[in-house]
Amino acid sequence: MMVLRRKSYDELPALSVRRADLRQSLRLVTLAWVFGVLWSTCVTGSRMTNFCKMLGLSEFQFGLLASMPFLATFGQLPASILIERTGLRKYLFIYCVALSRMLWILVAAIPLVFGVISSGRPSQAAAWTMLAALWAVWFLGAIGTPAWWTWMGDLIPRRIRGRYMAARSRISKVIQVPAVIALAVWMDHATVVGADGSISMTAADQAGLLWATMGLFAVAAVLGTVDILLFRRIREIMPTMPAKPRKPALDIRVAPRKRPGAVAQADHAARYAVEAARQLLVDPLRDRVFRRYVLFGATAAAAISVAGPFFWLDMLDTLHFSQLATDALFMVMGPLVGMVAVMAWGKVMDAWGRRPVLIIGTACTVVSVTPYFFASPMTPNPPYVAEAVNWASGHLGALVGQGGWRLLSPGAPVGAWLIMSLSPLFGGIGWAGVMLGQQGIILGFADGSGRSKYVAAHAVLVSLGGVLGGLVGGAVAEGLLFLQHSPIVVGRFLWNNWHATFALSFVARVAALLLLVNMPDPGARRVREMMRAAGANVWSNAATLLFYPLRIFGWSKTNGNGNGNGDGPTGK
Repeated sequence: MMVLRRKSYDELPALSVRRADLRQSLRLVTLAWVFGVLWSTCVTGSRMTNFCKMLGLSEFQFGLLASMPFLATFGQLPASILIERTGLRKYLFIYCVALSRMLWILVAAIPLVFGVISSGRPSQAAAWTMLAALWAVWFLGAIGTPAWWTWMGDLIPRRIRGRYMAARSRISKVIQVPAVIALAVWMDHATVVGADGSISMTAADQAGLLWATMGLFAVAAVLGTVDILLFRRIREIMPTMPAKPRKPALDIRVAPRKRPGAVAQADHAARYAVEAARQLLVDPLRDRVFRRYVLFGATAAAAISVAGPFFWLDMLDTLHFSQLATDALFMVMGPLVGMVAVMAWGKVMDAWGRRPVLIIGTACTVVSVTPYFFASPMTPNPPYVAEAVNWASGHLGALVGQGGWRLLSPGAPVGAWLIMSLSPLFGGIGWAGVMLGQQGIILGFADGSGRSKYVAAHAVLVSLGGVLGGLVGGAVAEGLLFLQHSPIVVGRFLWNNWHATFALSFVARVAALLLLVNMPDPGARRVREMMRAAGANVWSNAATLLFYPLRIFGWSKTNGNGNGNGDGPTGK
């Protein structure tokens, strides 16, 4: 703590950042996230799913993998204590998160260390080590999270937060989409396909793909570290204190007891931890508004984690999509739709509040999970679609000297892919709104009373839903593993153990939507009023387009007097 304090005061904190300095700082925050998006693209998606399969993760371990990022948010509790005691955040964020990003080099080395590449066989030691390494990655990242949010709460003016976060998200997606496509094409090229078109995702059969993934994770470590180091150029901010100092958000005092040495220290540490947990987690829950937000966030987190990795597995293993087709759905189409929607969401949130954005966005996410129940390997392909795509890709390849190039192989699941395209369409719109609304909530906590205390409590309590969802999803998928070999088949529909987790996700999303009804949100207007205003605006624009020609040329043939009855000097 003293190192962080000394390092922070080597650069004098600013009371505020305005005008040109503010614009420069906001540009740096956006530029940093460009590198952050590239880092995120490299370490997520089908690459991570296939890497885990080659290491030998079981169904339950996949569920545990989904819950671990939420479990790691408990690191925000000690971070909140440090922030409240020192008031400083810059170097706590930089040191912890930069180390978190560099640990991806260790993740990349796991197949080498445990002999997965040399033996070609999965290893439970490698699987558990990777889970432990990823938990360290997420735990260190969680320590820096309250520092970043409270820092940005002081830096970003409240009047433009919705629009700025939306613009930042939109710029990052412009970078993400081509990166996803390029990486997916590269990974598909590195994947060995059997003579019958099947893919055996093992280290023995996919040594080239495993090496490529390891190299990608190492590059991601560099990109992610650059993202964090760019924040060194942004000033630490210590807002002007009011005339009457505010009550400290945390005041942890534990009187020592007279006991011998190590016993006294252990007793003092235990009582300190209990008091810290009470002030950090129990006290914020006495706030009715905070409690309602946390319940919604926990339910939404459970909806994500209960089926998180199984969405990818279903696409790759059940529907037999290529890595390009899978990433195109999750990491291209969804972000593109979100990129278009996020600016509208930002304007809506600034004008109408967070609750309308959350309600409509959550309703869209409910719709987005339904295509998983209707797409199956038996879904018929629409006629001429595959032929048209291959005709276009063949001519495009000829332009760059790649004659005969065909994007779709014979028997490609085009029909299932088209059904699944509805999921990122609604999901991209919905999750963009939900994430933006939740960012607005967190920023509201960050600049109110309690500051980092409420940010950390919100993250930790919401994460409990994510942890529970991941564990339940993994247990359900493991318990119904027999459905992988004997799936439920009704007509052209096929459902296995992963679809059970999709059903749980659907129920959790509906529950989250119901929790938003009448949720307290000071300054927010009702969804009904917003929809009425939007409908009136659409009708006004449509009426203008429809009736403007009639206003120019008249409703009917008129006479010279303009009375339209056909009488008069020129009426007959």
